[in-house]
Amino acid sequence: MPSGEVLLNVTSNMPQDCVERISDYAVDITDQWGGLAVLLALPMDQPAVMSRVNPEASTTNRYSLEWAKPRGLVDVMGLGLARDERGFGSLGLGRHESVEPIGDYEIEAARLLIPHLQRAATINRLLDMAAIARSTFETVLDTLTAPIFLTTADLRVVHANPAAHALVAGGDLLYIRNGVLTASVSAVSSALAVAVSQAAQDESGIGRKGLGVPIRWKDGSAGALHVLPLRAGRGAFDASVVAAVFVARADTPFVAPTALVAALFGLTPAEARVFEQIAAGRTVKETSDALNIGRSTVRTHLLRLFEKTGVRRQAELVQLAASLAAPMAGVA
Repeated sequence: MPSGEVLLNVTSNMPQDCVERISDYAVDITDQWGGLAVLLALPMDQPAVMSRVNPEASTTNRYSLEWAKPRGLVDVMGLGLARDERGFGSLGLGRHESVEPIGDYEIEAARLLIPHLQRAATINRLLDMAAIARSTFETVLDTLTAPIFLTTADLRVVHANPAAHALVAGGDLLYIRNGVLTASVSAVSSALAVAVSQAAQDESGIGRKGLGVPIRWKDGSAGALHVLPLRAGRGAFDASVVAAVFVARADTPFVAPTALVAALFGLTPAEARVFEQIAAGRTVKETSDALNIGRSTVRTHLLRLFEKTGVRRQAELVQLAASLAAPMAGVA
């Protein structure tokens, strides 16, 4: 928390006396990454490995020398869970000297886990999980201030809590038309449909599609949609319900628009780079110069972008980017 209060601290495979001593190294733990500025600049969608971020830490940092090294810890991987005005959270995985160093295989595996861990952290911060354990799912949802919709695979609303009904009545962001949840911005509707459909088919593949889909109220304030896949055992609701859609005033979103669009529409890396240039308002020539590729290549990628995103002109592509733009200023 901004106040310094620790809301949750869980450790595994660590003696209690070691846990208690860690607090003595608070400043050193930050410094081992290269300082607070470096730590805050680490991308939230990528694992951070100490030996790659700050290789000198193992020989110069007090925490590394006095606490980690004597216990045989030779490296650590950090996975960001939250970083916003309400709190900071991460999952740290220490590597013991008895096994191989952290390599590309572990990094790739962690990269696949990050969006699921972040979604769990985000949604848990919206819910009072202790209250849910004491009551029925829908009853608890109705007491929450965050708008929440329970939907089927085709976005048909099975249940909406009072906050969700109030949001719909305001006619600002979301609507229920013929029983189906729809966003006022078509690109947001498309993103939501993709995420919920994926939740119904295979929740392990939802990745970033359902995490922090950016939205914006008519008054300019920012928000985000979070999709939580649901299955039997996660609540007392109709068996047809496959997802819960949470509407929240946005914390710092985890992904940039280009990454989000690439995930939603299956863009190749080359197509994503062209999308980023065009979305910024650059012409085919300017994109060609910026990426050092031929104009014909840019046009080929543009045609594929049109086909994948369902738009027909560059202006519509720019509009798509604007509608899904990260709602918080200064977010990379």
